[in-house]
Amino acid sequence: MRDFDGWCERARAWLRQGRYREAELAYREAIGLRPDDVKLRLDLALVLRRQRRSADAEAILREVVELRPDLASAHAELGAVLFELGRYREAATTFREATRVRPDFARAHLNLGLALERLEDYTGAEQALGEALRLRPDDPLARANLGTVLRRQRRSGDAEAVYRDGVMRGGGVQSHVDLGRTLFEQRRYAEAVAAFREAIRLRGADGKAHIALARALERLGQVQEAIAVYREALGLRPDDAELHRRLGLALRRRRRYAEAAAAFRDAIRLRRDSALNHYYLGEALERQGLYDAAIAALREAVRLRPELLRGHLLLGQTLRRQGRWGEEAAVYAAAITIQPRDPGLHAARGHALGALGDYEGAVAAFRQALSFDATAGDAHYELGVALGRQGKHAEAEAALRAAVALRPDDIKVRANFALGLGRQGRHAEAEAAYREALAFRPDHHALHRGLGVSLYWQGRYVEAQAAFVEAIRLKPDYVRAHMDVGEMFAEQRRYADAEVAYRRAVALKPEAARAHAALGAVLLAQERWDEAADACREALRLDVDLGRAHLDLWTALEARERFAELEAAARLALERQPDHAEAHARLGRALFTQQRYGEAVEAYRRAVGSDPGGVRWREELSEVLRAANLSGG
Repeated sequence: MRDFDGWCERARAWLRQGRYREAELAYREAIGLRPDDVKLRLDLALVLRRQRRSADAEAILREVVELRPDLASAHAELGAVLFELGRYREAATTFREATRVRPDFARAHLNLGLALERLEDYTGAEQALGEALRLRPDDPLARANLGTVLRRQRRSGDAEAVYRDGVMRGGGVQSHVDLGRTLFEQRRYAEAVAAFREAIRLRGADGKAHIALARALERLGQVQEAIAVYREALGLRPDDAELHRRLGLALRRRRRYAEAAAAFRDAIRLRRDSALNHYYLGEALERQGLYDAAIAALREAVRLRPELLRGHLLLGQTLRRQGRWGEEAAVYAAAITIQPRDPGLHAARGHALGALGDYEGAVAAFRQALSFDATAGDAHYELGVALGRQGKHAEAEAALRAAVALRPDDIKVRANFALGLGRQGRHAEAEAAYREALAFRPDHHALHRGLGVSLYWQGRYVEAQAAFVEAIRLKPDYVRAHMDVGEMFAEQRRYADAEVAYRRAVALKPEAARAHAALGAVLLAQERWDEAADACREALRLDVDLGRAHLDLWTALEARERFAELEAAARLALERQPDHAEAHARLGRALFTQQRYGEAVEAYRRAVGSDPGGVRWREELSEVLRAANLSGG
């Protein structure tokens, strides 16, 4: 007897000290002395569970149940072990047996409810947890889990009643938090805020209640107040990465992107493996125009989580902002390997390839997008644009017709459809398409201009002028429409009117080289040589490759017999295009008039060499050679 008591005392002492292995050995010695002692076996099972040896504990408890099938606590303990092992169906059966043996066993009803919840038998779980709460109305665990089961059945109203009863019974902080959560689910955000504030008042420092309060405030649109609450919560839980992220998202909603980026960086410091933290950082940096840093963050986001499509999309968009279309296309290609049937990714890749000038690749990408979603109006539209850039106007027309059918009120689509008809020389049909578009948007300046162009090509100048004038009325600074008016007047040899139109275009957009060149041409037609030369020089200063401006400048200088300047102007053109026959001829003419016959001969020979079929160059060369011979040069 003395040895038995000694082993029991040592076992209990070692159990209190957490020396579970020694306690186990002591209990086994005691059980060896009293094999039928159920209490000792229950204690041994507890020691085994403390060592996370649930399977061994199960074996001991099954022995107890066999010894005492009428002992409810034995069934309950066996059920708890089975629950730990994840064998929820067996656990539920065992807990039911415990409640059969002892119907008022509240803890067994509670555990039965938890097991049934794991089995997603919410009706059974509700019954078991309701009985546990009936037996012990102040049990916070039974109340909380009953409310959870009701919420999972989308019975937020019933859950609210359970939590309100807990509040009335003085259930404390958790009852207020649970009540707030179910009110939040019912979108009763103001009441949820009140419940969370009461929880914080009762407990004081509790980060979880602060987070719930901040979320409810955000839903009420009180973002600034939510930010303050998030900051309070961080004072309590500074190492909570999720809390830093939520603060960053709230700051982002207020467009306080620099502060949001700082919050996301704190979240990354605590959770470097979170793709979302890197994504949100990249987004905040992109909004600040910090594109290189944004690209680095977004690349890390998609590296960590390749299936994060929004990460690929924002990365691609940011690369596009920097004109890095090749990298953009590569990003979408990588994303397509993960989501090969996503039409948006194929369309985005098509955009990037189109920007690179790879229209064939763009067409293939847009066709692939449409194979997955034939109703994507944008893809039809972009396909039409890419085909048009390749000069495949008939195919482009078909794509744009499909886009118009899908998006009849999209003016951009209609305008490009009409433009495509015009590029095919089908100006009457283009006119009709522009008029249809104007029925949707009669105040759209570009549509009136397009209509004017289609009328112009049909020779209906009065109507065309009226359309251009209307475009300018709607958008007085519409340079292209002013240019169209000037071109139309110039073709009709109404040079003074054309000059007025071109001068307006130049005044509106002084950097428009073509406007200066066109002005120079109408001044030349009026034989206002010096003004024409000045306009052409300004055009060439802005764009040295404008061929028309070179020709008109040479003509104006030659008419004024400013041959030294003509020489310089011709040489400028030859720097850009060494085989330009006209430039060599003009240079020869300038040199000839300065009696530099040898240089003139060489210039004309180069003109003939650049354009062997140019009869005029040969005639002028012969004239120069005769003059050179007469002078002995």
